[in-house]
Amino acid sequence: MMKHLKLNFWILALFTALFISCNDDDDDDDDDASAEPDTIEFAAAPSSSLVTTGTVDVITENTVRYHIINFTDAPYTVTVVETENNIVIVDLGPAPDFAVELQAYVDVINKPGAVIITHNHGDHYGGAGNFTDLDFFAESTVADQLNNTDDFTALYPNAVTGVSGSQTIGDLDFSFDKVSNAETGENGYIYNEEHKVLFSGDLIYNLAHIYLREYTPNEGEDEVDNWIAGLNVLKTNFSDYNHVFVGHNGSRSDIASAIDENIEYLENAQAIIKGTQTITGGETATTHQQVIDELQVLYPTYKEGGLLLSLPDAFFPGDPGADWF
Repeated sequence: MMKHLKLNFWILALFTALFISCNDDDDDDDDDASAEPDTIEFAAAPSSSLVTTGTVDVITENTVRYHIINFTDAPYTVTVVETENNIVIVDLGPAPDFAVELQAYVDVINKPGAVIITHNHGDHYGGAGNFTDLDFFAESTVADQLNNTDDFTALYPNAVTGVSGSQTIGDLDFSFDKVSNAETGENGYIYNEEHKVLFSGDLIYNLAHIYLREYTPNEGEDEVDNWIAGLNVLKTNFSDYNHVFVGHNGSRSDIASAIDENIEYLENAQAIIKGTQTITGGETATTHQQVIDELQVLYPTYKEGGLLLSLPDAFFPGDPGADWF
């Protein structure tokens, strides 16, 4: 009898050990499954041939895809953020002819959409007339400006929704903030913490000459100082992010380096305009053209950007140019 009891005990012990081991394996499988990131099987991206006036780059990640569209040599950058069910278009380029191609590209994606405008400059909302069926969003002060700008409301008759803080747009949460009195009166920027992406508008340029038209060093508050201070805030808050999508010339993943490049450019431009830094040949700049020529010497590989818009006659005959001297 005792032998049978011992045998039964060992059989029970062995069965228990096997049961526990199987349960542990199942738990491990569950852990492994939960550790796997969600992924979306995106359809093929639209053909880049739809954009005849520029270039298209596509970055595909697990649950989000970014379509970076650069129109012309300036270049003007539009970023389309695609998720499983929606798209969000950040900025719209300068003119309806670009918007026709952008609209054709977006139509191929064929998902419900919305638009974010970073700031109140025509080269960022010029294509608005092609997207009047979509809701528009902007940082609250930028939205107020857009809603009271005749050039914009002529293109987009609906009200832009102003956002202070965060807003769910499509499938993503976007946080809105701004830097005041820098490249323009209110420069909005937007970020998504989940995917660690920053949309900087024109606060950060990517290897492109910077728009300095609104720099007025003789009128008290120094916009370049404000701009650099804002860039340092961005560097502190977003250097560990995965991507920055800029208003001109695409995107960068080395965000701190991109910001440092912009700070260096701005410091050089400020010193040349103020006369504390001489130009090639040892002179002090006294004309717009001399400033522009020197910046082109210092940054010969940079794309055009908005620098030339500082020149006299840039916007209309008799335009005095930037108020630098």
